[in-house]
Amino acid sequence: MGGSIVEQEIVIKANNISKIYKLYAKPEDRIKEAFSVFGTKEYHKDHFALKNVSLEIKRGETVGIIGKNGSGKSTLLKILADVLSPTNGTVFVHGKVTSLLELGAGFNPEYSGIENIYLNGTIMGYSKEQMNGKMKSILDFADIGEYVHQSVKTYSSGMFARLAFSVMVHLDPDILIVDEALSVGDIFFQQKCNMYMKNNMKNTTKLLVTHDMNSIANLADRCFVLDKGQVVFQGEPLESIEYYIKSLHTETFGSTVKDEVNILSNADKTSEILASWNEVDRDKLGGALEVRIDKYLIEVNDELYKGYIQEGDEISIQFSVVTEKDIDSAIFGYIISDKFGNNIFGENTVTSGFKSLILKKNKSIVVTMQIAWPEIKEGEYFLTLGIGEGEHELQHIIQCWAHNVHKFDCITPKKTIHCLFNNKIKDVQLLEIGT
Repeated sequence: MGGSIVEQEIVIKANNISKIYKLYAKPEDRIKEAFSVFGTKEYHKDHFALKNVSLEIKRGETVGIIGKNGSGKSTLLKILADVLSPTNGTVFVHGKVTSLLELGAGFNPEYSGIENIYLNGTIMGYSKEQMNGKMKSILDFADIGEYVHQSVKTYSSGMFARLAFSVMVHLDPDILIVDEALSVGDIFFQQKCNMYMKNNMKNTTKLLVTHDMNSIANLADRCFVLDKGQVVFQGEPLESIEYYIKSLHTETFGSTVKDEVNILSNADKTSEILASWNEVDRDKLGGALEVRIDKYLIEVNDELYKGYIQEGDEISIQFSVVTEKDIDSAIFGYIISDKFGNNIFGENTVTSGFKSLILKKNKSIVVTMQIAWPEIKEGEYFLTLGIGEGEHELQHIIQCWAHNVHKFDCITPKKTIHCLFNNKIKDVQLLEIGT
């Protein structure tokens, strides 16, 4: 008889695997080491691409693997796909594996798309007749038209990703391994792939390496975070995203929201509060700077920023203001922009209906603005803070702009936002025409 039910469910098991590369300062050092007497003289340094990594993955699980560039993600997937051999440790993989590790892998650039479909089918043990039965589904999903009859060396990276992914998923793998290859495709095809994996591959074990935190939040059952070749965290997707995003930044993140503005000016209390806040880089500041933003803190739902944000989260934007002049009418505001610099949404105290706010020279001021995060498309968004002097939104002196002081990673778990934001249908009516 076989092992226990739990053991039978495990399809991937890695025990203390390491991958070590020898790094040489100069090309000739490799030759010197090879011809050193009895091999006793070493001219290299060992680099651990992976170090003592152990993991178990069960049948049907979708597992995300995230980490900074150079953390060992691709090396781990190549070892699990049997493309690389570990320096140390053992790997057990049970089942038929297809992998999309990098563009070009497994495809002959001189062959046409059709010929490469048959080639990959043959490698996976399918006959030509069996691949004929799969051909229409593969071509329909890839949707690259007549290019399928051209040599794949003429394909764009997006076209290649379409064909390669379509081939891999239609070969009915027990285990599918995808390493960032889909990132070159257009957003609509990425969404199509994610939906296919989610709805049509429920019994397939999937390993995904991606920098798209929204895909991890929506697809993964578990997640491993790698850093410097080691697993530093494993757990639920949102917990893993929180750990990963925080590890990327040394600053403290925060949040809150309620469309209100408060000003505190107790000097003793302010100095104590500000000790742990984030300083604003002076290079990020613009304007007259007679009044300027010095430090800031972001909180979300009365907690430190977890590394991601979702619709409805309450955000508290707090910042300290250094004043070098009296201002009878101060305007405070914020802008949220996307990674391309497009302004997405924002507001200020004038257009929000607040009365003029007074600033006194050489006083310690802390401003708190509370807002709610809207239902917008997943992605990276950046916060810019502003201070103006005057009573009119369009006619005032810009005293300070603090550009891109904080990054929000917006995720939309279990929900698709097709455009920039969703605008709900308020009413639907059906009208029968004729008899």
